[in-house]
Amino acid sequence: MDSFILEDVNELLRSKKGDSARLIRIKEACEANEIVSLYDRKYIERLSSQYLHKPEQKKPKNQDEAKFVPINESESSFKKNEDSKINQPSQIEKPRFVQEQIVFKEKTASKSLNINLNKKIIFSFASIGLAVILIGVVSIGYEGVQFQDTGNIIANTLPDYSLEIDKSSYETSDIISISGKMSSSSSGTLRLFIENESNELIWAENLNLKNNGEFSTLLIAGGQGWENTGKYFLNVEYNEFSSSVSFDFNAK
Repeated sequence: MDSFILEDVNELLRSKKGDSARLIRIKEACEANEIVSLYDRKYIERLSSQYLHKPEQKKPKNQDEAKFVPINESESSFKKNEDSKINQPSQIEKPRFVQEQIVFKEKTASKSLNINLNKKIIFSFASIGLAVILIGVVSIGYEGVQFQDTGNIIANTLPDYSLEIDKSSYETSDIISISGKMSSSSSGTLRLFIENESNELIWAENLNLKNNGEFSTLLIAGGQGWENTGKYFLNVEYNEFSSSVSFDFNAK
């Protein structure tokens, strides 16, 4: 699968699409037979679907097309004369009572079909109503349980995972406070980075996890890549785990 990623990376570099520094890093990892992270794979797939348009293969023409063999005029006229000599059988009209039986059967079949359709419609509405009632019961039974919204989570296999920022929107020169936790047994280094709406890498930092798996850092919003107002994405990568949260940025 990495060979396909390498082909897409080379094509994106040639067409100058995406973050060239990040693409070069992914290319070097593929050439060294290193594991490409899930988030980088998603990044390449997103750029490929947006900028790389592969032409569809033309379907081969059907070789079994019907071949038309010309017929001589003499043979055609002979066949017409022979066919004209054959008497066409006259259509026998069905008795009236047979026609009435056919009409009766058609009406009976139509009524039966309408009854079956009505039963299916009633059963569908009953199923929807039952589903709504069950959802209400589950919601009441679990009232008071709150789930932490960590944004657009790509993969979350760590039970104690959390990624937080102090505000939902920032302006130029604001201080962004980042904190979170992987799991109590996690150790080593994780990578934090921010991308703008154009999928450009505008900030990155590697952090060492504390003994309890927690991490935190500060940064100043602004600089190269922060020129436009819009939605920005804070991403975290730890081994094969990756996740992200989004925030709004107002460029001044």
